[in-house]
Amino acid sequence: MLRSNTRRGRAPADNSDVLAMFRLVYSGEGATQPLVDDSSLTKEQKWQLLFDRNWRNLAPSSQTKWLVYLRKWKKWIDDHPEQPEGYLVLPSSKVSAFLSHILADCTASSSKDPHGAVKSARKALRHLRACQAGIPDDEAKFPSQPYIAGVTSRAKAATAEARQCEEADPSCSASTLSNEEYASLLDAAMRFPDKQVGLCVAAMVSCGTMAGYRSDDLQDTRYFMELICSVPAEPLPMQILALANNAGKANQDAQMTYAALTNHRQPHLDCLGYLSQLVLHQINVNKLPLLTLIYQNNMSWRSYRMFFRDPSMATSKQTYYDLSSMLLKVASTMPDGLVKTKVMHLMRCSGTVSLAAAACSMDVLRVWGRWARSEGVVGKSYLPKSPLSALPATGILAGFGTDFMTNHAFGRGTVAVPVAWIDCLAPHARFILQAVRLRNRMRIGKADFSGQHSVESILYLAETFWQSSPFMLQRYGLGWWVLQLPAVRLIVGSSSFRQFEQQVINAELECNARPLSPQMTEAFDKISKQVCSLSEQFAHLQLSVDGMQQPVDSEMAANHGMPTASSSFTQARAAKSPCLELEAQVGLSSGLSSVQEAVDEWFTGLHGFPAPPLLCEHATQRGQRLSKKAIDNLSRRQHLPLQIQALATDRCWPLKKALAVYELVMQRHSLSLAELRDAVRLSSPVRHPNAKGGKPAQSQHVNRSPGLPLISISQFAAWVQQATDDIASMSSS
Repeated sequence: MLRSNTRRGRAPADNSDVLAMFRLVYSGEGATQPLVDDSSLTKEQKWQLLFDRNWRNLAPSSQTKWLVYLRKWKKWIDDHPEQPEGYLVLPSSKVSAFLSHILADCTASSSKDPHGAVKSARKALRHLRACQAGIPDDEAKFPSQPYIAGVTSRAKAATAEARQCEEADPSCSASTLSNEEYASLLDAAMRFPDKQVGLCVAAMVSCGTMAGYRSDDLQDTRYFMELICSVPAEPLPMQILALANNAGKANQDAQMTYAALTNHRQPHLDCLGYLSQLVLHQINVNKLPLLTLIYQNNMSWRSYRMFFRDPSMATSKQTYYDLSSMLLKVASTMPDGLVKTKVMHLMRCSGTVSLAAAACSMDVLRVWGRWARSEGVVGKSYLPKSPLSALPATGILAGFGTDFMTNHAFGRGTVAVPVAWIDCLAPHARFILQAVRLRNRMRIGKADFSGQHSVESILYLAETFWQSSPFMLQRYGLGWWVLQLPAVRLIVGSSSFRQFEQQVINAELECNARPLSPQMTEAFDKISKQVCSLSEQFAHLQLSVDGMQQPVDSEMAANHGMPTASSSFTQARAAKSPCLELEAQVGLSSGLSSVQEAVDEWFTGLHGFPAPPLLCEHATQRGQRLSKKAIDNLSRRQHLPLQIQALATDRCWPLKKALAVYELVMQRHSLSLAELRDAVRLSSPVRHPNAKGGKPAQSQHVNRSPGLPLISISQFAAWVQQATDDIASMSSS
């Protein structure tokens, strides 16, 4: 089984006794001048800067490692009171004796890396010594001291001997996964009883291998995704899904760096296929309110991690144990076990060796593994900001070889997925995407382009899910987790799915450049027959159509202002009865009372209903036509938002400033929203001058309730001009 040196999580220890050693000052023979106050900084501020650099600003994983050896240093000093200068890191003979003690412990415990332990202890003492003032300069560089260099040489020899002894693992693949082990581990993850753990491990292993992620990268991977569709490979363009991360060992500056993921040539090794299952499981089963928060422009969605052991931990950074324990559990269920010397570094090691075996250049390898920081500004600041920097490595790891630009073809990627199937797994995602796009384009509220990109990526992952579904269904049958969703069971049991899976199988057959062996042809025939058999079983389950209305919890949708399942069902029926259903949707939002609501209704939608222009666009695509009543309804609603937008454009104002003009007109002259809409409609420059019986536009009056004075269009125009001047003067003052 996999070996892990990580212990289970404990309550945070009190490290005050260890950290107190950083404040010690040497005042003996040859001591340098201690820190003193000057005109710029006090001695406390100077020490604090040293402490921040040598301890506080270190990565948490580094602090944890150094704490182990600092505690050993403290205990060793306590056990040897005869050593001079207490906890101070001098003289070098004392440091050498401590390192010899560490080496003896490693040898007694049959450690395979005594040199690594000695080197880590030496680094921990170097950080401690840097904060201890007064230590002589000749003692400052203690790694080069003869005593310490001698211990280091003995540690290297002990490491070489330990790795050559009979008890050591002689396998050259002890830290990597072979192709068979990789496929077997993914298969064990998909069959694991706890589906959250299994899907998380499958996505973590496949994505971590292609992206070259370390453990600390995976611990803080969030839903920052961006779909890039600009790689002109042949015959099928390469879709790149970029995972963004601003954490990790190699990213001390917390800059946003990107790793590229793409579809694998073989469906059972496709990292995007496994990532799609994890994301859709979290949305549909764990009820992760990701889409809801993006729709509401609530930035708290950015705190959700992608890989977590339990839904209650979704907003917290995961620990090494959280992820490694899941991987160890899944590996323990593999038929032949998995004996490796790495756990969370297994994916990075496997990806590196696979690239080297495929003759990938060292330059590409350094960029892919984010080892290019040593190459100066280009490697540190430019290359990590683009997921296309290591595109050759991505193409190789996806199974297309070094000639991936002319050989990028996988059959399932050419088969179109019905839109209704995608909407089933990503409920309301298309409406949310349109709303977020409009909001970002109009600069209404705080822009959230990362949310827009994430929704686009989720839609693409849903499409990838269905393209891989025939192979997943054949491989895992009735135990496939997604079949617990009533809507998916209904689709899989339909005749259209049987036609779809046959198209996918045929496309995979046609896409292979080499002739298939009889065994491969027989395997594809077997897949087709088994999927057809399973589909027929589902077709006889007599599932209720009402099950299809459950992708989004109604109560949650109402609380967050999202469309409910019933409104989604209304939209689905609109294609069958356009004159009734579509007209109802055009006039859904009523009872508005403010200009802000009127603008929100037109541009982004209101009360969970889509914007009217979006409804009309969908109607046009479906070949539907609105009645005259619905057209008049739209006409009354469109003029006010468009006039506000035109005013903002003409004056170079923010939309809210132009909106305030008409709010001011409403308040000053006690107009209702309906009266304001009517006045703007009649005074709109796009209106025909001879409307309503041929009367000139300037002589028309706004319809008002009986007993209220009439308002002419010229009078209303004067009100708007006065309000515009007042708002402009208020801004200038």
